[in-house]
Amino acid sequence: MFTGIIKHVAKVISLEATSPESFTLKVSMPFSVDDPIELGESIANNGVCLTVTSFTDQYMTFDLAPETVKRTALSRLKTGSLINLERSLRMGDRLSGHWVQGHVDGTAFLKVSDTLLMPNASNANFYDLVVELQDPSLRKYCVKKGSISLDGISLTIHEINGNKLHFQIIPHTWDHTALPDIKLGELMNIEVDILAKYAENFSVHPSS
Repeated sequence: MFTGIIKHVAKVISLEATSPESFTLKVSMPFSVDDPIELGESIANNGVCLTVTSFTDQYMTFDLAPETVKRTALSRLKTGSLINLERSLRMGDRLSGHWVQGHVDGTAFLKVSDTLLMPNASNANFYDLVVELQDPSLRKYCVKKGSISLDGISLTIHEINGNKLHFQIIPHTWDHTALPDIKLGELMNIEVDILAKYAENFSVHPSS
């Protein structure tokens, strides 16, 4: 379980195919020796819950199974790309974002990412970010002012136009995540709010 609050950004060292449908991802090690990771630990990579399969003080590796390759944008990462990392939530930690499982529902195209000067907020630069859902069926789980995970970042939906989701990104989020590294037209991982999926399930399959 995660919260969507990104505290570490790493670089992709390599992404090597181990079969036509699976890969091994190697990323730089951003974690301190004062809080070491463990073999088999779950870490969210751009919002995708992956298992640490090996590590040194320089890097970590993760195996991408065929379903992960199919459903996420991880297989499109390039050497040198920045990637958002989040360690799993510990009991007693503050939940500053929202419940994020690291089970990505699909991807979305980045449509707009430009500096936007907010009205009545002189000298405060924000960023207007727009993505378009690849899978229109995910639209029903998205509500204005609702939470969603975008490349592992807990964000609030500002506006919805059809299958396009609009976000306003504060400078802190922009500066402490991999958002500046992504280019227009690239894919981002989307995980909708799990509460919305449970609510739908209860309405379709009510208890007898």
